[in-house]
Amino acid sequence: MIRLAWRNVCRNLRRSLITVASMACGLAAIMFGQSMIKSVQRQLVEKATGSITGHIQIQHRSIKEVKFPDRSIEDPDAVASILSSQTGIKAFGKRIHITGLVSSPTGSVGAMICAIEPDKERKITSISDYMVQGEYLGRNERGAVIGAKLAQRLDLRLGEKAVVMAQADDGSMGAEAFRIAGIYRTGSMTFDGQFIYIPLAAGQSLLASGRKVNQFALRLEDIDMVDRVARELAEKLGQRPLQVLKWSDIDHEIVSVQKFQNGLLDIVLCVVFLIVALGILNTLLMSLFERIREFGVLMAIGARPAWIMRLVLAEALLLGVVGTLMGLLGGMALIGYYGRAGLHLAVGDALSYFLPFPAVIYLHPAWPSHAFAAASVLATSVAAAIAPALRACRLNAAEALRHV
Repeated sequence: MIRLAWRNVCRNLRRSLITVASMACGLAAIMFGQSMIKSVQRQLVEKATGSITGHIQIQHRSIKEVKFPDRSIEDPDAVASILSSQTGIKAFGKRIHITGLVSSPTGSVGAMICAIEPDKERKITSISDYMVQGEYLGRNERGAVIGAKLAQRLDLRLGEKAVVMAQADDGSMGAEAFRIAGIYRTGSMTFDGQFIYIPLAAGQSLLASGRKVNQFALRLEDIDMVDRVARELAEKLGQRPLQVLKWSDIDHEIVSVQKFQNGLLDIVLCVVFLIVALGILNTLLMSLFERIREFGVLMAIGARPAWIMRLVLAEALLLGVVGTLMGLLGGMALIGYYGRAGLHLAVGDALSYFLPFPAVIYLHPAWPSHAFAAASVLATSVAAAIAPALRACRLNAAEALRHV
């Protein structure tokens, strides 16, 4: 039956090649779209977690706006002890993130003040990789690192002083002078124009908060472990008034972008599957009309309707297999090329306003999605052949033999 089905497929080679080519191009396009969207999502998450969020954060349970924590953790040393014993954590650090004011002799600008542990923060986020002048926070407890845009707005240069002001825990206005130790440029207007980094001890002094912090940031050995680690930490923290937040709980915008992109991809998948189904249906119907007498002869010499049906389905299966294999090869060739050369997308310019994001996307295979797309194309090709197969097996042998 397979030999006969293959012979029938090759009988009108041009029509079969057009059908196979449409399937292959459709599958290759699906794979390219899947890889592009998944690669953008992957880099988006990497940049968000690697720039400021971290994979997991621990904050006070009463905080409503998690990006602007306004309650302190009373016993940070006890939390640090728990984190030290937790498997899967690559690095963690204490932080104080608070909005405030940065002033220079030429003006004042509202900013996000990030008091961090410099050595630990290097392992959690990548801001230290964007330094263009000076150096990242070191031993100088009165040093500060600011973005290039913020330095330009305040007309600050290396070695000059800036005054950082914020509301202290007791309600008073804290103010401390810092010397600019370094300037970074990420390409993001938000980061370069609004963030200033100071040592944690200096931030605690500024806020008169003692040893208190308002968050812990964690980086895991593998981001896929985030659900397990978050669950285990929540159990270990027990009755403490703290909450364990995954990156997806903090960066709601990224999750929304992912859902929107996945929805668009699903629409494209449905359109391609429809095209594949119509192509297979057209090919088999044309083949059926051309071979009605042939089917009549087969029935006259003893072929049963079920055999005729299996023959038509086998032809569709062969077309589907060849088209799927060609599509897989074409899709992997495209992904492999743009995985090495990179793909220039305007999405980098759009997203870089909010966080550092490259203009070039390097594609990576999304094997689960590719496997689903290939299986769906193959299943669609067979499903589209059911109607022609039913029509063929219901032919009357005598009428089919008289068909001209």
